[in-house]
Amino acid sequence: MPSRKKYKYNKKELKKFRELILAERNRIVSELGRINNEIKNASDSGSSGSNYASHLADSGTDGMEREKLYLYASQEGDYLRALDEALERIERGIYGKCESCGELIPKKRLNVVPAARMCIVCQTNQEKNQRG
Repeated sequence: MPSRKKYKYNKKELKKFRELILAERNRIVSELGRINNEIKNASDSGSSGSNYASHLADSGTDGMEREKLYLYASQEGDYLRALDEALERIERGIYGKCESCGELIPKKRLNVVPAARMCIVCQTNQEKNQRG
């Protein structure tokens, strides 16, 4: 008997993916709170008039550290949006389907990258095309 190809995940599987995404989402929200506190603390300590950051090189290092925090916060914010979009795809009943080829994205990939929109093959091809 030929195996029947699966085109979407069942409700039980989707529930597990939803739980995974919500847990990851909570982790990211917590991480963003930590980053925002670090940015606030860095800004407060830089404007306190302390002698520790009075050297030009120290000021530059402080500025660079703040920039890294902003970049990290931006990346985490992008990931949070991707997780929210994944939750939306679950609601619409299209979660786990590759947006490029239409095949089902393997569970292994979704467990590692729950916001994945494409299977590994299509994602790799897209990245190769973007690099030229």
